[in-house]
Amino acid sequence: MPLNRRILRCTASGLFLLGMITISAAQEGEAASDRIEPASIQALENMGKHLQSLQKFSLNSQTSVDAVLDTDQKLEIGGEVSYEVERPNKLRIDLKTDVVQGEFIYNGTTFTYVSPSNNTYAQAPAPVTIKETLEEAAQKYHLTFPLADLFAWGTPDAPIGEIAEGFHVGNAMVNGRPTDHWAYRTGDQDFEVWIASDGPPLPLKVSLVDRDDQTRPRMTAVLDWNEKPDIQASAFEFTPPADAKKLRFLEEGNQQ
Repeated sequence: MPLNRRILRCTASGLFLLGMITISAAQEGEAASDRIEPASIQALENMGKHLQSLQKFSLNSQTSVDAVLDTDQKLEIGGEVSYEVERPNKLRIDLKTDVVQGEFIYNGTTFTYVSPSNNTYAQAPAPVTIKETLEEAAQKYHLTFPLADLFAWGTPDAPIGEIAEGFHVGNAMVNGRPTDHWAYRTGDQDFEVWIASDGPPLPLKVSLVDRDDQTRPRMTAVLDWNEKPDIQASAFEFTPPADAKKLRFLEEGNQQ
């Protein structure tokens, strides 16, 4: 498996440790453009263009998230998240982790968040697109979901301009498929993307590290895509059970 020479370091015992990036003092003073391989940006642009071309798709993902205790001890929280999408304004997210379960349903005018374990739900008016709805859910109601940032790629809001470093790590297999492994750094985040080498340039794995947090928590997700799913219209509508309790969202600064 060919690997970028920048991530190989030979130890005294002769073992190679992968993933250790050596940055010399001279490299620290390099211009930003010298730390970004043009192919790394092109890979993201190709990926984003393809993602935006998908008008209807579904994906299932196995996720792993670091939860950091007050003692700085890290716990791994496993989970699964599935997306069913019909652009421009239909979305369903089903989230199941070791600690929480939730459903997010957007029908073009309203979004609903459901907590099946508590038999409760809350609803709010929604913007006219999936991307805007996810942004409002996060900013106004503090509802965030793994992989929601995928909807920004291929749009002017993609964080291409924030990338300070980007390079090709090498080639790797993800779920039996060959991928190109790319690594990036922004001001507050390190992220890696494994993009399919054959066929459509779909991200098959992503990994992110929050560098704003001193504990450096990591989120990793392995993605399984279906570009021609059979999605029923009922997937985007919510009919509450007779005994379900409707709650109100607590908007930021509004203790309702």
